[in-house]
Amino acid sequence: MNLEKLKEFATKRQLEIIDAVIKYGSQKKAAAELEINSRTLERSLQTVRRNASRRGWSPDHDMTHSVPDTHVVKGVSTFYDEHSNPIRQWVKSDLKKESQEAALQAFADALVDDLPKYKPLPSKPLTGASEALTAYVIGDAHIGMRATKKRNGDSDWNLEIAERVTVGAIEKLVQASGPTEVGVMIQLGDFGHADSLHHTTSSGQNHMDMDGDYGDSVAAQVRVYKRCIDMLLANHEKVIVIIVRGNHDSSTSRCMNVMMQSFYSHEKRLEIRDNASKWQHLEWGNNLLVTHHGDRVKLQRAFEHIVASLSKEWGRCDNRHLIMGHVHHHTSVEKSGMECETFQALPSADNWHSDSGFTGAKRTMSAIVYDKKHGEIQRHKVGINQLGE
Repeated sequence: MNLEKLKEFATKRQLEIIDAVIKYGSQKKAAAELEINSRTLERSLQTVRRNASRRGWSPDHDMTHSVPDTHVVKGVSTFYDEHSNPIRQWVKSDLKKESQEAALQAFADALVDDLPKYKPLPSKPLTGASEALTAYVIGDAHIGMRATKKRNGDSDWNLEIAERVTVGAIEKLVQASGPTEVGVMIQLGDFGHADSLHHTTSSGQNHMDMDGDYGDSVAAQVRVYKRCIDMLLANHEKVIVIIVRGNHDSSTSRCMNVMMQSFYSHEKRLEIRDNASKWQHLEWGNNLLVTHHGDRVKLQRAFEHIVASLSKEWGRCDNRHLIMGHVHHHTSVEKSGMECETFQALPSADNWHSDSGFTGAKRTMSAIVYDKKHGEIQRHKVGINQLGE
């Protein structure tokens, strides 16, 4: 990799990272000197390489003719002689039209280095913590949605209510489950109601009714994550956060994941799992937990995917649990040794679902306690009426 050449396609912060890698001779040493984790450094280099290839420079693929930063390469045609040497090349370019996800990812990459770092909370070994794992399952929170009782016949929903009841539900579930060795926050997707400044979902085709603007929603989501994570750190020896990407907020959740990883990089008791894939899994003792939002995947296809992609984990674990959201109501089916479950959500119905008759589901949040050997041993649930709504 020609690091000097990559500088042409780098931002100011990315230049600092490239220079550090050149100076110290390895990515690991450079990350240590810059006081960032190796994963963040590698992600920054990958971003530069992607930007370079979009502008036509990828020597490993015989692409050596770059275009201005106002353009993006649409295609490259290369002709080779009988000895496989490139002799002629056409580069087709167009004005840059980056996807929303790429733009948001670039925004997150640039932002993470400027975020203040989290100062770990003072901690000591918990007394009475059982050797168990508690999973706090947050169904579709739809933070930022605006709905009114007058319209949906149920109850109001706005930024203030979403933040208050989501944090309140986690607080009640923490109190009910008690201290355990591991706490896992499983955020099942659609944490945010919209995925753009235009108030549309990830597809860009569906316009959402919003309370405030997109930035207000993102700010509220950050506050909820931080308050809930602090509660879990006070109640568990180790905390794992799984941020699932939904169909309402796929790009935002990806960027939120990157920023949370950076912000909490100094908290050794906290692990925020990467969410580049919409499928995530956690193996703990004799338990295999698999998560997906639930959009665009039927049960049979989900089952086949898990068996094929996690065959080793499947064989090692007797207790297997597929955890999904999306539909806002509870279903549970056991399929060939795996419990497949969708979880309820706390928000009221939005206008579209109300007008279409999709109402009546109970509004709850659940916490599940897993024994390391025997699987699920307890379940706690809090309903919307217990949260003052």
